[in-house]
Parts: sequence; structure tokens; C-alpha cells
Amino acid sequence: MNQKILTLEDYVRAMVLAAGKRLKSGEILAKILTRNDDSGRHGVLIPTEHYDFFPDLEIIDINENATTFFNAFDCITCKPVDLAWKYYQRYPERRITRLNGILNDKNHGFILAVFVRAMHDDGSESYYIDGALSNDGNKFAQVYPLLFSEKLVPESGLVALRDISSTELQFDEPLTDLLQKFDQVVEMGWVKNLRSGDTGIGYTFESLVGIEENNDKKADYRGIEIKCKKLKSEGARSTGKINLFQEAPIWSEHLSNYARLEKIGKLNDDGRLGCYSQLTTKENNLGLHLKANDLRQIVELLKQFEQIGYWPYYKLEGRLLEKHSRTAFIKAEISKSGTQFKYKEFVYCEQPSIQKFIQLVLSNEIVFEFTMSEKENRKVRNHGYPWRLNHEELLDRLFSIKLQLR
Repeated sequence: MNQKILTLEDYVRAMVLAAGKRLKSGEILAKILTRNDDSGRHGVLIPTEHYDFFPDLEIIDINENATTFFNAFDCITCKPVDLAWKYYQRYPERRITRLNGILNDKNHGFILAVFVRAMHDDGSESYYIDGALSNDGNKFAQVYPLLFSEKLVPESGLVALRDISSTELQFDEPLTDLLQKFDQVVEMGWVKNLRSGDTGIGYTFESLVGIEENNDKKADYRGIEIKCKKLKSEGARSTGKINLFQEAPIWSEHLSNYARLEKIGKLNDDGRLGCYSQLTTKENNLGLHLKANDLRQIVELLKQFEQIGYWPYYKLEGRLLEKHSRTAFIKAEISKSGTQFKYKEFVYCEQPSIQKFIQLVLSNEIVFEFTMSEKENRKVRNHGYPWRLNHEELLDRLFSIKLQLR
């Protein structure tokens, strides 16, 4: 890979060709290594939100270490290798080990470890690994700005997850300013919780950086949505759903609201029709379900085998771009008393992807809901057409670009 690298896709395509394959699509996970990372015994520490990038790691007992091995192509030696994906119960944390020894060369300034998950034209999938040393010049100078931004000064611990088809990052003045404000809050150390309840982390952070609370659904800070949450330990997961957006289907036939409710709903105990129903790709008790149709680029709304409506991919993508174009995820440690926060991580996401949206639909993590009921005189009350995400921590999976900047 001595030729000039113009895009991430060029970079990954050269890796795949070296392994005798043809590239269809892929994702890159890259990290500038810290003193706490190495290629062998300890390995490269992987942030919790990127665990799903690697193969499943079965942890039978959280008090015991666990390891799984997986195949990869080493682009430094151009040879297949077996890597180890490890869970260490002591900390707890997960790391990749058995990497190329070049990643230990601390005399070469910054070391960029690159992991690629590529889909090939033949339908197979493989992992690839590569490294770039800042003092070696050429490769690091070309790859780093494609993954992060030429406006972002390299620092140990920076992490990027990107689709190879994603476009240039918006590392602009609003993001730079918000990052500086975050750093100022971090320097405060433990800060007092300014509001009890689930919204305390976000309200306290926004108050400290001078953002006024708003209820108009606009982005919190100069076009950037801010999501604050608690730092979670290994295996922890939130249970609350969040609304992504509202979007009605395009109906396959023209019916009155009541006739449509007759078709999709059922009689309640009060003798009136209702349809309060969650839809996934699995048929529910009303026979309703979703089906992604890539050929027609639609998500179908089905009642058993009959299509009763659909959503074009471009409409869903437009709603994603409208509601979730740029988001900063800010994570805080909470004191045992719950009265103080220490803000620690800043993860920035942009370019929501319809492909990632569809993947979450297929895994039943994104659901659609009907909220319709019969009123008097055969009128219908409809509370909207919400698309919802089952777990808030999955929100960052919707984006083509995800950077851990702090």
C-alpha cells in the first residue's frame, strides 16, 4: 500500500486486494495507542461502545477471565493471523491481543492501530489489521486525517469508528467550542448535581456550560444534540426506549381511519377497537410485522402476508438527518451518594446511516408502534406513528462516524 491514499475506501480496498478478495463494504475502528496499550500480553484496550465491532465473546462467569480467538489478515506482514479477544474480570475490560509487534515501537511517536471489518463481493466477511507510525510519516499522514480530521491534533487515546463510505467529518467551530467547554467542566472534577432524577446529568452539564433548557426539540448547542448519560460497567444496559422520530407509512389502499383501525386492530374490553401495538420483524399477536426490502428500498408493513403499507428508505433517512444529524454523547461517573458527577468521556457522532437503521430494524432493536383507538361515533384517536429505539445506548450505532475525542 505505497500508493497515495485518497479515501478510506481506497485504503480498505488495498487491504482486501492484498488478501485476494474484492471489497463490497466495510467499517474501520482505529485507535491512537496509549501507554496502557501493547500488542501482546496486555493488548489494545477497546472502549465498551465498540465491543460489538468484534466477534461475540461468551462470558460465562463475570468473575472469570474469558477469551475467544478469531482470524484476521495482517496488512503489515500480508499474512493471516489468529487474534485473541479477551475479557479481564479484574478491571473489568476487554482487549485485543496477539497483534503485530510494530505496535510496541514507542520511539515512533503516535501509533495508530487500525481494525477493519470488511464484507466481500462473494458475501464473506473478514477482519483486517494494520498499523501506522507518526514518525514514519507517509501512511500516518494520509490515514489519520481521513479517520479523524486534519483540524484535530493527534492525541493518545483518540478512537474513531467509521463506515468506509462516510464523508469528511464536520470538525467545525461549534464542535471545537463544545469540546473546549467540556474540557473546562472536566477540570472542575466532582460537581454538584443540580437536579434529581434521570435528567440530572444532562441538566447539570448544560447549566455548567451555559446552555439554557429548551423544549422546542431543536438541537441543544449550535446544531449539535447533547446526550448525557452515566458511565456503565461491563454488561450493564439501560432499559428505557427513546423516540427517534414520527413517520406514517404510505398506505397500500385508501381507507377511512375507522376502516383502517378495523383492519389492524382488535376489540378491547370496552367493546371499542384499538391498536396499541409494537411491530418488529416478528409477527405479533395481531399478525402485524415489518420486513426490509432492499431490492425495492422500502420497509414493508405487513399483516401476515399482505402488504398494508410501506416506508421508502429515503423518507426514513430524511427523518434521521432531520432529528439526529450531529450528536455529542457525554458520559459521567456518579458518586455513591448520587449528589455529584464527574464528567469523563466525550463521543461525537454524525452522518446517520439508513443502512445502520435497517440493521437495527432487522435485529428488532428499532421498532414501530401503532397508538390508535376508537372514540365515540366511530371516530379514531391517533397519537402518532413513532419509530423507537429499545435502548438509548444503541443510539450511537445509527451513525457512520463515531469519534471518542475524550
